[in-house]
Amino acid sequence: MTASIVSKTSSTQNTVTCINCNLDKFCIPKGLDHFEIGELALLVNRNNIRQKGEAIYHAGSPFRGMIALRSGSAKLISFDANGNELIVDFILPGEVLGFDGLATQTYNCTAIALETVNYCHLPAHKIDEMLTQSSCLNHLLLQRSCSQFDAQIERMMLNRRSAEERVASFLLQISERFKQRGYSELEFRLSMSREEIGNHLGIAHETVSRIFHLFQSKQLIEVRSKQVKIIDKKELFNYYTTYSLNSQK
Repeated sequence: MTASIVSKTSSTQNTVTCINCNLDKFCIPKGLDHFEIGELALLVNRNNIRQKGEAIYHAGSPFRGMIALRSGSAKLISFDANGNELIVDFILPGEVLGFDGLATQTYNCTAIALETVNYCHLPAHKIDEMLTQSSCLNHLLLQRSCSQFDAQIERMMLNRRSAEERVASFLLQISERFKQRGYSELEFRLSMSREEIGNHLGIAHETVSRIFHLFQSKQLIEVRSKQVKIIDKKELFNYYTTYSLNSQK
């Protein structure tokens, strides 16, 4: 098996794989040793493309594996009893989709491309195959599932805060996620609409637009369509921490 890995790697040295991908520290390979990453590289289907608005998978469909975004962004949505859409999360390059189907073997959410996305797919039957060979992967999937749970708790806590704090927190989180990926933390493009941001944060899209204008008037950010420039990141954090304290008096 080692020889086959070496052969595969050497023949595709100019191709991005799990071994040489610059997103490996965010994706499934994080925490695996070199040999296990090589094994994983042989199991993953790469260069799957979805255009803006297309589904990567649908709620209610059978679990078919884990999805890791290589480029582009997506939204993970759920639906209430009346069929209203709720945006659970926004997914950036290097992040993994599919945890919502891992336990029940049926996806609970729908994943939609916000722009053209390129993703890697680790099929369900290959996950089972690798789990029998790697205790590290078992631990990794458990760890990632727990992280998803922690993120849900953070979002619930955020929903108790003011609209201004929700938008500020959203911008700061997106900034940090871009920074971790080697992109600019102060200037970036939001692929999601104001309506989608509002849906995710539990506020009206008009409120999102109003707060964006307010932040601009305070010279905290500069917004041009979907392009955002953070002028004062520290003050963006401090100002709305103070705002929260004042609003509770």
